[in-house]
Amino acid sequence: MCSDIGGIGIDIEPAESLPAELLGLVATPRERLTIDTDDPYRGRLLFVAKEAVYKAVYPLDRTFLDHHDVEVNFLDRKATTRNGRILELRFSIAAHIVALAFLPVLR
Repeated sequence: MCSDIGGIGIDIEPAESLPAELLGLVATPRERLTIDTDDPYRGRLLFVAKEAVYKAVYPLDRTFLDHHDVEVNFLDRKATTRNGRILELRFSIAAHIVALAFLPVLR
């Protein structure tokens, strides 16, 4: 099914909490409203997901994306970039946090 995927990005980080001072750099105001402060990994997962998105779309667009240029919706398992690309997200948390972002090819 390689023809069904337009881009793929993977990022891996240790399963550790994201320092509180970095959350504001990574999370948009809307994302900060959805971050569960009882979940120590949610901020790091957000960071990993955005890095995976960047890796998936940069080869296609050749455009630098800041963390605030990507909006992540964990409930829908999707991320949207500032130019309107919508990527699917999959993630796993064990000893490390792994995020996979892929851009489905629209037909």
